[in-house]
This record gives sequence, C-alpha cells and structure tokens, in this order.
Amino acid sequence: MPRPAKGARLYYRRKDDRWVIKDAGGVELGTGCAYGEHAQAERQFQAYLAQKHQPDFGTGDPARVEILDVLKLYADERAPETERPDVVTSALPHLGQFFAGKKVAHATPNVCRAYAKWRMAQPQARYKVGEGYRFKTLDEVPRVGSQTARRELGVLSAAFGYAHKEHKLLNPVVVTMPDKTPGRHRWLTRGEAASLIWAALGFRRVKDPETGREVWRRTGEAQGKTRHVARFILVGLYTGTRHEAILRLKWLPTTEGGYVDLRSGIIYRRGIGEGESSKRRTPVPISKRLWAHMRRWRPQSVAHVVEFEGMPLDRLRRAWKTARIAAGLGEEVTPHILRHTFATWAVMDGVPFGKVAMALGTTEKVIDQVYGHHSPESMRSVVESVSRRR
Repeated sequence: MPRPAKGARLYYRRKDDRWVIKDAGGVELGTGCAYGEHAQAERQFQAYLAQKHQPDFGTGDPARVEILDVLKLYADERAPETERPDVVTSALPHLGQFFAGKKVAHATPNVCRAYAKWRMAQPQARYKVGEGYRFKTLDEVPRVGSQTARRELGVLSAAFGYAHKEHKLLNPVVVTMPDKTPGRHRWLTRGEAASLIWAALGFRRVKDPETGREVWRRTGEAQGKTRHVARFILVGLYTGTRHEAILRLKWLPTTEGGYVDLRSGIIYRRGIGEGESSKRRTPVPISKRLWAHMRRWRPQSVAHVVEFEGMPLDRLRRAWKTARIAAGLGEEVTPHILRHTFATWAVMDGVPFGKVAMALGTTEKVIDQVYGHHSPESMRSVVESVSRRR
C-alpha cells in the first residue's frame, strides 16, 4: 500500500542553511531564509498555503471539513482582532504542517497528543546555529516546550470554536492540550527591583578601590543601550500592566493599544473603540512617582512610552536579558514578573483584594488564590479566634 503523500511543510536543508517549502508532487520553493530567520520563513509558508488552498465547508460535517480550511478562516477573519495576533501567526505554519490533509474529526485526543509530542521534538527556532554562536549544531538547540505546544493547540481550539460560531461546523470540537504548568510565584524584592532599574540605566556593580565594597557605577559600554528597559520596568512595577500592553502605550489617544493621559493622571490600557478581550484592560491611575517620570519622558519620545531610538518594540528580549544579567538575577525573572511584583507588594501592604483586582483588571478570587498568602492580615481572624480567652 503506497504511503500517503505529505502535505505542504517547511523543511530545513542543513547543507544550504535554508528553509524551503515542500509540497506534494515534488513541489519545492525556496524562501531565502536561514535557520535563524524562521519567523520570516513561516510568513512565506503561510502565504503559500493561503494562495494554494480555497476553503470548502460544505454542510459543515467535521468528518468532511479540512482543518486547514478552519485555520484559514480563523486567520483571515478573527486573528487580526485577537489580543495577540502574533501568537496566531507563529502557530499557523506548525499546525498547518502537521494537520495538512486531516479533517476536523481527526483531531482526536490521541492526534492532539501526537502533535504536542511532534512539536516538543523540534528545536526552538529563536536560536541561531553555527560557528560564533552558542550552539554549533541543531542537535544542541533546546527543544520546543510543552507550553508552546499548548499555546498552538489553543489556537486550533479557538479556530474550531470560531468556525462553529460562524455555522461553518455543525458541532463544537474539543482539543486536548498538554497540562498547564503551575503559575510562577516569583516576585522582586525592593532591592532586586532597584538593581534591575540601575542595570537598565547603564550602571554596573564595581568594587570601590577605597572601601572595597561593591557600588553602582555608570559604564561607557552599557550607557544608553537599555535605558528604554528602565521605562518599561517603572511602568510595570507601578501599574501592573501586562508586557504587551506597556509596549503599545502611546502618549496620545489611539485606536490601537492604550495611551497615557498626563492631564488626568490615568493610563488607558485599551485604545479608543477597541473591543475588550478576555484579559481585561481597565484604566489605572498614575502614581505621583511615575507621573514625574512620565512628564520627563514625554518630550524625549516620538509616539510610544517605551521606544528604542524612536521606534516602537514588539517584545523585550535581548535588552531585558542584558539588564537582568547585569542585575545578578536569574532566568526566572521575565518581564511578566513586574505584574506579579505589583500585586505582591500591594497585598503585602494590606491593600484590599478587591482594589488590587481592579488595578490589575482581574477578579478578587484570583488575587485571593494567587497572592492571598502574602497578606499580613489574611489569617488574623483565625489566630485571634484560637487565642481568644475563654
């Protein structure tokens, strides 16, 4: 019995250090992208799929509708309006490669687990390989994590849900995903936060020749390269705003992303006319300390609160890592830790859970479950009850 033909897929040709698009019938198209340019290759692959395939939903029977049709529908109509369209864009090539030729009814728990196993055997595309880089061969590159596979299967689940909502699928389809990892409970102490800010501003710990003690001194080689990270840190620490929302903040009202109103002293984390997402983006007041910083930043900016050489940023990676290492902090200290720190400090100071929840755009139940153990008064009624004189 002949082997079934593989569908369209991205393939890395080691000898040429190039990603190519392969398809049934011997079709092979070059992308011109090296290994470290996987994101660009993915975009070309997605464009190829969109050009090649025309959806046909028929009666909406999951046993007859192709998964690629559902993914294309979701990418064209819904993905641009999601909170993180970049997550959808990065997931689609992998989902399309694995599920090419499969119907919606084929997305059984076993097949979904097979997808997770397949993805977790692949090297992470963000690492470059070769002489002069950290990893010399693909075999040394860390593999894709379970949460990446979970996130991509989440895109598949959202696509199925959207297709059902739009009456393209007769029945809803449940996607089996890897277990979610436990939430991180790491937060920054006041000293760690100060060290991170000093490091972002270009200061480094050096030994004072007179006293022999370590002090922070500005160094020429680090000066100015990560100052935008200091802005990011201060906004995150003093407002608890999410990573992506901080980078989208502008100084003037906009329909895309939030903006800062220095007159009223409020950060609007949702653009004018933007629909609300599952991650609520409630307005938050600007503290007096942050307001003073922002007044100083405003004349030095082009359009965004956090910029690098006048240009906005999609993500903080290299500059954050540079500041983190200089501050002596571990890999667990990611940009999202600023939100955890904001909530932890507020709860430790005795702020009611309801008010913390309002500032973060979440529920009081979540604050109680995740940060409640930091509250100095959370168990006072219990100990007082036990120690009360009878």
